[in-house]
Amino acid sequence: MIKFADGIVVTDLEHKCMLHVLAEPEKQLREILAGKVEARRSALIKEWQSTLHADDSITELPAAANALAELIMARSDYKTRLEQDAAADPPVITDRTSITAYEAVDRSGTTVTLFDGGITIDDTEANCILAYVQDLDNWIISSVMTHVNLGRRRMITKYHPIILDDPDVTTMPGTEDGLVTMILARSDYQPEA
Repeated sequence: MIKFADGIVVTDLEHKCMLHVLAEPEKQLREILAGKVEARRSALIKEWQSTLHADDSITELPAAANALAELIMARSDYKTRLEQDAAADPPVITDRTSITAYEAVDRSGTTVTLFDGGITIDDTEANCILAYVQDLDNWIISSVMTHVNLGRRRMITKYHPIILDDPDVTTMPGTEDGLVTMILARSDYQPEA
């Protein structure tokens, strides 16, 4: 499947914040996604191992991790995280807070498109994540924005004291975006990544 076929648009400033902590954001975010797949697939197999071994109708199990995950997900007693949360009493509301926060930002100015052409993820791998996450799009946006915010926080944490000690600086912007812009313009600015 392809997620975000048109890419993920971030502001130029968000992109620069991300670049503070990720030298190659798209590559590193794909690696984070692959790590999430591996972790959730392993957790799914571990969680279901005793159930599979106790099932008399199963005489053999596939040795490949994806095939074993597919067998688990094909069971009638298997439910995704969303299905489990919907069946809870009371039902757990679908978490789309990251998408809601992302959509609330005005991105009509200068922007950068990440993952132009989308993020390709195998259906089984996506379903391994969905065993534990309600909404894959929300998780992906959360991962992107987590790195934007991490870059912003680390940049401000490092450079705010430097700016305060700089005798050539007489005023500072009153907003975080203004402060980040000021930091990026400094001759001594260096990204962590």
